[in-house]
Amino acid sequence: MAPEGNRPRTRGWLEKELPEDGSRPRKRELALALRPLFLLLNTEESGDSEHRPPTLTEVAELLHSNTTSVSRFASLDPRVPSPAFIEDLHKAACVAAAASGRSVGITPEDLQILRALAEAETRGRCQSCAELGRRIDSLSQQLSTPCPSCEARERQLAADAAQLRALKREVAAMRTAVQEMETTEAGLRARLALANASRTPLPVPPRRGDRQRSEKEKAMARQLAAQAGELDSAGKEDSALILLRHGTTELLNPSETALVMVELREQERDHLADDLIHVYGRDQDDRQVMAVALELHEEGAVNDAGAILRAALK
Repeated sequence: MAPEGNRPRTRGWLEKELPEDGSRPRKRELALALRPLFLLLNTEESGDSEHRPPTLTEVAELLHSNTTSVSRFASLDPRVPSPAFIEDLHKAACVAAAASGRSVGITPEDLQILRALAEAETRGRCQSCAELGRRIDSLSQQLSTPCPSCEARERQLAADAAQLRALKREVAAMRTAVQEMETTEAGLRARLALANASRTPLPVPPRRGDRQRSEKEKAMARQLAAQAGELDSAGKEDSALILLRHGTTELLNPSETALVMVELREQERDHLADDLIHVYGRDQDDRQVMAVALELHEEGAVNDAGAILRAALK
């Protein structure tokens, strides 16, 4: 007995060309549809490392048929397989395709339709059958021809889908930006809370008429202005304004708030000073705004005193 590697491989039954003589077009279509399914089949001896196609004998045994019938099914011979044979072949091909990660490429319903057409063609070649065959060919060609309106619709759907994906990316980017802002604001709040907790209250509050600023007030104002300046220099102007807004309203008194505004002017952070004046004047109650305006006026920042009062009136 010849070794497995030297055994002759009789697979020419699937390599024979099918002539296009027009005598049996339906049987030719069926044979062309069956051949790829035969090649997919797995047998006990076809699953080796070389992945060779199954032989005629192996296919016949696997499908419980005989070599003569299987050979005729794959050729232009008038012999047409039964519906049960078609069903068994498709199931076996599906199993083999799934195991190898491939696709069968045809549904069992379509395969049965080809079988029925081939059988009708074999039973009678009358003029009416020939005419129906030509009509079927014409309809098949029309169905395979792309519809201009359908293509335009598909292009529009593709464009809409691309636009939707772009909008989703923009929304995701905006959500990320909002989360970053919320994280930054939370961090600033924590820093302000820590600074507030570390403050030592003055034993004696300064008299309102006394213009001598305590070193504590100046240090707090400089620290807040410096932190805002660092954020501004890093390109985080919004975060700097958040720090200034929360710091002046939650930690500092009107006197210290006015010193922060003056300090921002001295650091040439005029845009931060303008924004802080506008926000503070708009959001705080009139008594607080008037107290800050008075402090600014006595510090010589007359224009800023007027600006914060105007902001409170808007």
